[in-house]
Amino acid sequence: MNQISDSRVVITSLLVSVSDVALNFIVGLVTGSTVMFSQALQGLSDLVTAGVVYLGVRRSRRQPDERHPFGYGREIFFWVLVAGIFMFLGTGVVSVVLGVQQIIEPQLLESIWLAFAMLTFGLVTNGYSFGLALKRINSDNQEESLFHRLLNSSMIETKATLLVDFMGTIAAFLGLIALSLFALTGNELFDGAGAVVVGVSMMFASLLLIRDVKALIVGRAVSLQTLKDIKKSAMSVMGVLDVLDLRTMYLGSSRLLVLIEVHLQDGLETNEIEQISDVIKDQIKAFTPNVSRVQVEVETPE
Repeated sequence: MNQISDSRVVITSLLVSVSDVALNFIVGLVTGSTVMFSQALQGLSDLVTAGVVYLGVRRSRRQPDERHPFGYGREIFFWVLVAGIFMFLGTGVVSVVLGVQQIIEPQLLESIWLAFAMLTFGLVTNGYSFGLALKRINSDNQEESLFHRLLNSSMIETKATLLVDFMGTIAAFLGLIALSLFALTGNELFDGAGAVVVGVSMMFASLLLIRDVKALIVGRAVSLQTLKDIKKSAMSVMGVLDVLDLRTMYLGSSRLLVLIEVHLQDGLETNEIEQISDVIKDQIKAFTPNVSRVQVEVETPE
């Protein structure tokens, strides 16, 4: 299976978001629907998120230097945090405000068929972009369940685009329900309620993203299962008697640092210890996903 790149996922989300903003805003002006303005805001949030995340992806690929010996991979975490804050304020809060205004002072809706057509189009395009991001997440450590990968994956740029595209799909679906209820009842309150639901959903989703990226910025380790896999890889090397200490930290999206202390059998010469250390590194990188750097230290148990 071909690996889907982070750039492809982000750029696809970016293109979908451009169409969402332009078309939904035009349809919102024509129909007067608050749901459509909320869709336009959701698309704007997606657009800003995809743009900011793409910037983060590009900057995180810079080569290491004297001041950043491990590279700039962790910079992607900062830009995703910025995107999450904008999602909360730019789409969530504003959509709720527009929806409440429509509920308090209902405005007449016109040419509602345009809104139905645009929402259907948004459902398809956001669904495709969401599926692309899901495939990339699904390619990360396929021995674990998809839910486990969603919780523990360091592909934060892909998770951000997956989240906004998922919310775009859900928002379009909720918009169709709200406007269908309006078409059946003629009550504009359903239009306002739809915008409020979209806004609240976006706020909740952005909080989940901010919580996830916060853990990565602080220095979240890998899952317990991955730690077991790393230890198992090291213990499979001839001459290794025990793993005394094992620490991990993400240096960026899908870039893992492993610090491991091992106890080796007695009587080894210096060149044999160096060879075993190299084999340990190769084993860990071969059998554990996303490991980009391994530091092996030889210690004696206290």
